[in-house]
Amino acid sequence: MKTHYYQHTINTPFTCFGRGLHTGVPVVMKVLPAEENTGRTFVRRDCLSGQNEVRAIWFNVRDTRLSTKIGNRFGVTVSTVEHLMAAFAAHGVDNVKIVLDGPEVPILEGSSRTFSDLILASGLRQQKARRRVIVVRRPVEVAHGDKWGRLKAATEMSADMTIDFDAKAIGRQKLRGIKLDEQTFVRSIRDARTFGMMEDVETLARHGFARGASLKNAIVVNDDKVMNPEGLFYPDEFVRHKVLDLYGDLAMAGAPIIGHFSGFKSGHQINAELVSQLLTDSSNFSFVDAQLAEKFWQDSRVRDIA
Repeated sequence: MKTHYYQHTINTPFTCFGRGLHTGVPVVMKVLPAEENTGRTFVRRDCLSGQNEVRAIWFNVRDTRLSTKIGNRFGVTVSTVEHLMAAFAAHGVDNVKIVLDGPEVPILEGSSRTFSDLILASGLRQQKARRRVIVVRRPVEVAHGDKWGRLKAATEMSADMTIDFDAKAIGRQKLRGIKLDEQTFVRSIRDARTFGMMEDVETLARHGFARGASLKNAIVVNDDKVMNPEGLFYPDEFVRHKVLDLYGDLAMAGAPIIGHFSGFKSGHQINAELVSQLLTDSSNFSFVDAQLAEKFWQDSRVRDIA
């Protein structure tokens, strides 16, 4: 992620249109500049005014089954925010307003590529407020069975990710020491698409999921075969998409995290719980000016904890 010392918003508005991955509902989404210190806020134009704003922040996470859904106290929700949030985080967009006329962020091609391109075309506008970052001081861990995720102190945000699927086309894939910064995101992460198993499609649809899924917005796997005619964009596209999801879920912290993530078979639930565990105990982190964070590691107490 960018190391701007000041907060940024987008320079010019942009609009995109598509269907929700899980609802299948068409949605128009307009992204607008926002004032400093307001964060990333979704506005449901199809819901009652005064009750239709949902801030993208960790304590507003409502559901993590197959995607990240956020909501407010009035019961208004926005689903599948993670790919857009990943693009905002990678490109250093601190404050932005996202106006939708439906319940879910459009899935587009199933990755962050279009969101990233639109942000780059818009450009960023520096604001007067200083940026602050979350520096991990103490290790935190979340585990469910053999699935787990950890955050520990580090001098920059990076990740180790391992996935393990029965489907032969996926199997076990690993990424080690991948930096969560803008350059790496654009080069190695943003194009990685969401994926699912062919045998699960009908079951998921009956339960209200993947109703908008297709070969145009997801990789579909049938045991040892990738069904998409264009194949994969990366040989290890599956684990790269998990890093993309992680990027978006960590962005729910509300400020850039400086630390190292490691995970095994982790997903949205573990990511969300990890952010919550980190931020609900003030001894786990320090909230500091972005410029001072570069000097923060000179503090021997932090180095000792790491």
